[in-house]
Amino acid sequence: MSSKSSAIIKTLISISSIFFIIIIFFTPLAYYIFNLDYYENLYENNGVFSVLDKDDVLNVTVKIFNFFKYRSELVPSDHEIQVRFSDKSMSTVAVFTPDEISHLEDVRSLLLKIFILYCGSIVITIAAIFLIIRRETGNYLKNSGLIFIISSGTVLFFILLLYFLGNNFPVLFDNFHRIFFPQGNYTFPAGSLIITLFPFGFFYDFFTRIILSSAVLSALILILGMSFVTAGRLKKRLKSGGF
Repeated sequence: MSSKSSAIIKTLISISSIFFIIIIFFTPLAYYIFNLDYYENLYENNGVFSVLDKDDVLNVTVKIFNFFKYRSELVPSDHEIQVRFSDKSMSTVAVFTPDEISHLEDVRSLLLKIFILYCGSIVITIAAIFLIIRRETGNYLKNSGLIFIISSGTVLFFILLLYFLGNNFPVLFDNFHRIFFPQGNYTFPAGSLIITLFPFGFFYDFFTRIILSSAVLSALILILGMSFVTAGRLKKRLKSGGF
C-alpha cells in the first residue's frame, strides 16, 4: 500500500474514532432522556412523589418530553402542565413560571444541538468506515477494530476523569450550567416547580447512570475491537500461510 493510501486510511480511522467517541457518550443519553419509566424511578428515589401528585408529575413529564421534541409549547396558563401537591389538603397547584419555561427552552435548544451532533456523528462514522473498507478490503477487521479500541479507550479514560470530578458533582454541575447557559437563568427558589420536579439528586442519579452506561458500552466495544484486531491478524496469517 502506498504512503498516500496509508495516510488516507489513518486519517479516516482518526475521523471515525473521534465521531465514534461522540456516539458512545451520547447513546446512553439518547436512550434515557425520554424514558418515562426511568424518570418515574428517579422521581421515586428523590422523593418527588412525596411532594407532588404522581399522576400530575408523569403527565407534565410527558408534556416536557413533547416540548423538548418541538411537538408542543409550554404555557403557564395551560391547566395540563399544572401539578397538584401530594397533600390533598392543599388547594393550590404548582406551575412553571415564565423564567422556568425560558430555561427549559434553553435546555431544548441544547438538546437539539446535541442530537444533531449525535446523528451527524453516526452518519460520518458509517461513511468513513465504508470508505476504509473500500480502500483496504483485506484489513477491514483490523481497521474497524482499531477504531473501536481507540474510541472506547478514550471514552474510558474520560469517564475515569469524570468519576473523580463526579466526587465533587456540585461544582461540576455548576460549571456545566455556567458554560452552556451563560445567560444565567438557571437558578430558582427552592419551592419552584422546576426545582421540586428536578431536584439536585435527580441530576446526580441521571449523571451517574449515563456515565456507568457509557463505561459498560465502552468496555463491550473495547472487547469487540480487540476481537476484530485479533481476527484480522489471524486472517492475514492464514492468507500468507503463516501457520
